[in-house]
Amino acid sequence: MKKRLGFMLLATVLIAALLVGCGSQDTGSTTTDEDSNETVATGELQDGTYLVKDPVSDHGNYGMAKMEVANGEISSFSYVEILATSGEEKNEGNYNYPDGLAVIKNLNEQFNEKKDLNEMDFDAVSGATHTKEAFKDIVNRLLAQAEKGETYTPVYKDGEYTAKAEEESHGWLGEVAVVVKDGQIVGIDYFESAVEDMESNKVVFDEDNKPVTDSDGKPKTEPVEVKAGERKSADNYAYLDSFDVVKGVQKLIIDNNGTENLDVDSITGATNTRTTMIELVEKALEEAK
Repeated sequence: MKKRLGFMLLATVLIAALLVGCGSQDTGSTTTDEDSNETVATGELQDGTYLVKDPVSDHGNYGMAKMEVANGEISSFSYVEILATSGEEKNEGNYNYPDGLAVIKNLNEQFNEKKDLNEMDFDAVSGATHTKEAFKDIVNRLLAQAEKGETYTPVYKDGEYTAKAEEESHGWLGEVAVVVKDGQIVGIDYFESAVEDMESNKVVFDEDNKPVTDSDGKPKTEPVEVKAGERKSADNYAYLDSFDVVKGVQKLIIDNNGTENLDVDSITGATNTRTTMIELVEKALEEAK
């Protein structure tokens, strides 16, 4: 009886071990980081160039990373955060957050040395939590692309391209500067300048920088003199919605890396500004193709 029970116990242990072994088979490409609940690519990398660009944030900047793989190994990697209007990478001259810049530098150094997110010390530099999370996400997407061999081919020639409207509108002339880096549209600066000295209006703001409203509920305005060549801004132009439209179209085109199939219906108001901006970007990009 004891001998039979011994055989039964042994059989049970062997079956359990077999089931565990089958359940833990490597399926090929990803694991789960228990601390962050993020998927981390672990498969073999295919040679080529890979690029990921995040959408423009509400703060007017975004992350972009490029990675080169040679002989199945990461040969180069760079993560940057870019200002959507100028197309410049964040630096001491244009970004007043030293801790954020330190984090970007540290993350690049660590990943280029270790080539493994799991071996990186994300607490080595304090602050910029959003940047750290964005970095992890963008690297995982790059690695996933590299596993599948989804290489990147530049869409445009790098450089800065400009275009100017042929006709003014109500005394303002539209212009645009489009910055391309690594074949991607990284910056769009659209503006309208006064063609001559003129009188305009601006909205009156209170101490909290909120528009003062008249009895009819509309923003209170006051006259202001504009000099020829002066850019349209909240200091000399009362239709504030137009500035939101410019930001909205800027985001659409950068995120889309072009003007094709834009969801322009999602941006309401200032139709003339929206149309002029898109047409000028298209004109500027003709030289970049």
